[in-house]
Amino acid sequence: MMKTTVSEEWLTYTWVRLRSGVEPHEVKRQLIQNGFDDQAIRSLMRDAYNGRRPISDVDHAALARAPLTLRAKSHPQLRRIPAPKAQLYVWPNFLAPETCDALIALTDERLRASTTTDAFADPKIRTSRSSDIGTMGHNLVMQLDELIAEALGIHWSYSDATQTQRYDVNQEYKAHYDYFTPGTRDYQVHCQFTGQRTWTFMIYLNDVEEGGGTRFRRLEKTIMPEKGKAVIWNNLNPDGSVNPYTIHHGMKVRSGAKYVITKWFRERGWGEMFPEDYSRIS
Repeated sequence: MMKTTVSEEWLTYTWVRLRSGVEPHEVKRQLIQNGFDDQAIRSLMRDAYNGRRPISDVDHAALARAPLTLRAKSHPQLRRIPAPKAQLYVWPNFLAPETCDALIALTDERLRASTTTDAFADPKIRTSRSSDIGTMGHNLVMQLDELIAEALGIHWSYSDATQTQRYDVNQEYKAHYDYFTPGTRDYQVHCQFTGQRTWTFMIYLNDVEEGGGTRFRRLEKTIMPEKGKAVIWNNLNPDGSVNPYTIHHGMKVRSGAKYVITKWFRERGWGEMFPEDYSRIS
């Protein structure tokens, strides 16, 4: 039976897909696949386009207390890395091996040269390849988005489209910040509607033969790739200022290849930032 009514959840879905760069015809195709009739699709697309904007108030102190930070105190695997200058967590075995394998296969279907948001940056800063799997409308990626959002405790509409990166031998991402530097053109362009990047949720999809660690140089911490392991950090301080101690380096792969999931969260999204049903997840 065709769906004829529009829920807030599907309005959120449509808005997020359009915001993250998915072409309207692709969004429509995805809605058709999910059983919506023409009238419902027109309503969803119209409402998503017509000024439905994120909320403006941001509680940065609450962001710093995201449910994941509380879960880490009792979770058997999730733990905080001892680093008083930043909120940095690791979660071994966050993804099952078979899920990692499926995401690697999906990544290899559509690879492009990785870019940075700074058009004038040295092209050697980032030499990997990327895949915009978050714009594919694939059920596996939609499930991954929900899983990450539930783990962090922040609704997935407060995030960018999921990306994957592949690093081959001698490829790296030199030391950089995930946040946009306030006052720059990049900040004006990329933070206009959804605000600053807040949390980063990164997942290693494979074991790397040699190299490929993530080095937080100002924290003097290096995390090595392990299949399914998540690395999560807050790019901001509790007062909302950017945290320069989160500078990190995707180190060169010396042997083999490295696959990574990257999910950036933002200051603004749709509706409640911390859904109550997320807080009940162990």
